[in-house]
Amino acid sequence: MPMSASLPPSQHCRGLRRLLLRLAPVLLLALAGCGWEPLYARPAPDPTSGGVSAKLATIAIDPIDPTTSLDPLTGNQRSPYDSRAAQLLQNHLRDGLNPYGPPSAAAYHLGIKLRDSLFRAAALGNGDSTRDDLLMVARYQLTNEKGDVVFQDEARVITSYDVLNEPFSDLQSHNDALQRAVEQLAEAIQTRLAVYLEK
Repeated sequence: MPMSASLPPSQHCRGLRRLLLRLAPVLLLALAGCGWEPLYARPAPDPTSGGVSAKLATIAIDPIDPTTSLDPLTGNQRSPYDSRAAQLLQNHLRDGLNPYGPPSAAAYHLGIKLRDSLFRAAALGNGDSTRDDLLMVARYQLTNEKGDVVFQDEARVITSYDVLNEPFSDLQSHNDALQRAVEQLAEAIQTRLAVYLEK
């Protein structure tokens, strides 16, 4: 009978954990030997020492252009909500790309067009929505000092929220979904820019 079959499940799991812990340094050395390194690694602890973070800090973020859409509660044009989404995205990107302030001499400019749409995900028999999906799309491009587009891409995020047909709670749920979507968009844009700049 194999030895592992005679061990209780808890001891078997502990044995596997010990084995994985012993192999972890070997795996890390193997990754280091093949040239792998973390995307945001710095040559030194100083934030200005280089690496992709220093390259990201040379990007100036242009004012984000929101596309006006309809208010999910009233059906009217909702430019204040769109402006808020654009402002939140700008703030998240500024914190991620320029944590020490905007670059004094920008090597790149980041232009973004932001659009969001609301879709009914679930409804009652009478047609009232019970769950909505918020789709947020950011089309962005990176231009160099000459104004040439060097990189462009699109990031999409869908967040969902329950609709209770109570104006205050529905507005709060929508705003929470918008906040989550903006955070995920900012992370996606920053990661794709970092990968591009590290090529």
